Amino acid sequence: MIIKRGQFFINGKGSSEFNVFMRNRPVSVSAGRVLELREREGNDSIIIDKAYYKNVERKIDCYYKAPSIDDVQEWEDRITAWLDMGTYSDFIVYYDEQYIYQAVVIDPPEFKGTRKTGNLVPFEFTVSIRPFKENRLGRLPIQLNSTPFKITNEQKYPSKPLIKLTGSGDASFFVNEEEFKLKALDKELIIDSFLEESYRALDGKIEHQDHVTTFLDFPELKPGENTITWTNRIKSFELTPRWRRKV
Repeated sequence: MIIKRGQFFINGKGSSEFNVFMRNRPVSVSAGRVLELREREGNDSIIIDKAYYKNVERKIDCYYKAPSIDDVQEWEDRITAWLDMGTYSDFIVYYDEQYIYQAVVIDPPEFKGTRKTGNLVPFEFTVSIRPFKENRLGRLPIQLNSTPFKITNEQKYPSKPLIKLTGSGDASFFVNEEEFKLKALDKELIIDSFLEESYRALDGKIEHQDHVTTFLDFPELKPGENTITWTNRIKSFELTPRWRRKV
């Protein structure tokens, strides 16, 4: 995907479809770590680390160009429908193309056109962005063709990979020293560490496979080198690493 200056992608469509461009880069607010400062009588406060991060909100300042003055209302209706969202979607911006954000529109577009602006109408809307953004390269699946297999996470934060296995029977795989046991593996298994779900897709139908995965904590790829191994009942091992960086 090639994004030109001022363009972005959200809710499955590019801004170029609506002749929409960012006027300015939004103010860059980083995702904050959630901490609780708990007072202690007669002593300093202690810090309770909740070990997660908050979403960030960014106001997107844009303009659109309608084909003519007569098309202004039609264009605003189309843009409003495009930015009407009920769930997160990929959000890609021209100034950070290598990373994919997860965002949802929380304040709908506010159009500020006047007689002077004509068919070139400024507007703004606000998105809420999840605390981590994914590197594009981390979305490319990797076929692990030998065990042990070494892979390096160059980011500061652990990633939550997508793993696709084929095989049969009781099996195990290891990420570094941690073992992940599988019971009665049958043909195919997909393990999604971000959603913390396991399933398979047979004949176009999704079947949950929680009875196969006996572990509680899902695999992660820590920063630095990771070693992955598996037992011989696993016949193929595909890994989508999902490298990520904090927003």
